Amino acid sequence: MEDASPPSYPRLVASTGDVYRASIADSHDREDAALNGTVGNGLEYGSVMGPKSNRPGSNVFRSVEWTADGTSLLAVSEDNCIRTFIAPPDLLTAPSLHSLLPYSICRLPSTPHCISPYPFAAISNPSTALFLTSLPSHPIQLRSFLYPAVTGTYPLIHTETEKYLTPASLAWTPNGTHFLAGTDSQIHLFDITREKDGPVESYNTGQKRKKAAIADGYSQSGVRGIVSALAMHAGTQMFAAGTYSRRVLLYSSPWQDGQLLDSINLNDIRNDTHSSSPYHYDASGNGVTSLSFSGNGTHLLIAERKSANLYIYDIRNLSTVHSILTRRHAQTNQKIQAAFTNLAGIPDTVVSGGIDGIVRAWNPFSSSQEDNDGRDDGVQMHTPSKGWKAAEDPVTAAAVHPTGCVVATSSGQRKKLPASTSGQNEYDTSDEESDSGDPGVWDNAIQIWAV
Repeated sequence: MEDASPPSYPRLVASTGDVYRASIADSHDREDAALNGTVGNGLEYGSVMGPKSNRPGSNVFRSVEWTADGTSLLAVSEDNCIRTFIAPPDLLTAPSLHSLLPYSICRLPSTPHCISPYPFAAISNPSTALFLTSLPSHPIQLRSFLYPAVTGTYPLIHTETEKYLTPASLAWTPNGTHFLAGTDSQIHLFDITREKDGPVESYNTGQKRKKAAIADGYSQSGVRGIVSALAMHAGTQMFAAGTYSRRVLLYSSPWQDGQLLDSINLNDIRNDTHSSSPYHYDASGNGVTSLSFSGNGTHLLIAERKSANLYIYDIRNLSTVHSILTRRHAQTNQKIQAAFTNLAGIPDTVVSGGIDGIVRAWNPFSSSQEDNDGRDDGVQMHTPSKGWKAAEDPVTAAAVHPTGCVVATSSGQRKKLPASTSGQNEYDTSDEESDSGDPGVWDNAIQIWAV
């Protein structure tokens, strides 16, 4: 069975156009010209961006996500900036394509490892227009996404070296009073009201820690690995932690002592590469990059690096995988986001981008035989139910609006640098590929689609 043909309904309604489809240096020139020297919040572009960049690499958009009120997009880009784009009020009714330009630009001193918007963020209440970010050699920062300002810091320090630990993942508790941060083999719980304080609780992965201080040793029964993804369900308050070692740990609510409930080892999933079935797959992967709970909290979606599949587990029985979503097209170290969403009125639709520039959607709980064709071991297999071409470069994220009727996409991929700079590693990071894709294509963009 081939991938679903791109349907006619997704309609492009807003785009950054060609502004960022260039090197970092050139994209800054284009952005400055498009903004006429002034960012949407009234600040002078030059003062926000600082000295002119001469970086030649492609200005990739690493991710994009909607704020809770559905008015704004937060986009992370290769130039160490987090840009806020406010959706036009006539987004779906305007007769022509909207041009997206940033309302605010937050330029950071280094590449953010992750960000997490406040769960009640609303531009109508600027005091809530906040996001967390993790930077190397810095405390965790709480920042405004309307102005480039730090409103709070939360240090996470190694007790012996006294160096900052850099979280690879961040997640708010549903009530917005606390947040979780994942580091190497540890998870930390912070109280948002205790600014400039360390965590109120820390856990070794695989075992709950009673003491708030950060330990250097690990339990022999624990799971080692960088905690690269975190998710918490609003109803059950359970949280999941995924690692680059292909393990996922499920915990009870932090308010119920945060006990380890069960774990998943993705290395236990067997390959099915020689089957004549259209659902055959390669179960290899290179570490968890995102986690998402279904609406009722009974199922957990797992996305990995260098994996063509997405995995769904029933948290009531983690001994075996419940469903495998195939043909994801994400065999790359570049992070490709995936999540359960309410797309066009269909709850628990899984949406993900791909390295081929296609946004795909799966309906894993569909009752149709075609989408629910299982194997003799009871594992349900699903191919995409729909999809559309959204970019010429990889789609790094496909964020569904809270209403389910609009999807925002981010795209881009690092390209090979000229031979004269090939020996430099200034722009190398462990989670990105730098030399794949068509070097003649620079499709770095934020786009909004009506579905």
